[in-house]
Amino acid sequence: MAKLILDLEYDFDFLLIGISCHVADYRLSWSLNKHFDIDLERLKDIDFQLDKKTQGFFSFYSFNEEESHTIINLISNRSSEGYLVPEMKQMDYFLQYWGPFSNTEFKYFNQQIRGLSVVLTSLIIDPLELKSKHNLLF
Repeated sequence: MAKLILDLEYDFDFLLIGISCHVADYRLSWSLNKHFDIDLERLKDIDFQLDKKTQGFFSFYSFNEEESHTIINLISNRSSEGYLVPEMKQMDYFLQYWGPFSNTEFKYFNQQIRGLSVVLTSLIIDPLELKSKHNLLF
């Protein structure tokens, strides 16, 4: 009997910003909400298996605007057990943007985030270049 192997390709059709800051997740969320007039809500933490023995819990905030088909997620990169994306240890949070945005608009969006008083720096990241990019799909 022949084996059938299913080969899946995941869709990384989101834009990604890495954010470095030394404030708690709720403070960063509040600053983003206030500056961009959005409503990031705290949802259940992401429970992620870091390795065979270690489980990590990462804070997760989300905003869904159905009119413009936009979803913004704010995910912590650090837990007490390790990193969600280990090759980006210098980033404290990741902001995922699912929706219509031109590259110019997204660069401006990143500049606005970088200008927040609680943010040390932010940078646009190509999720396809990350070794652990699958950790950002949930």
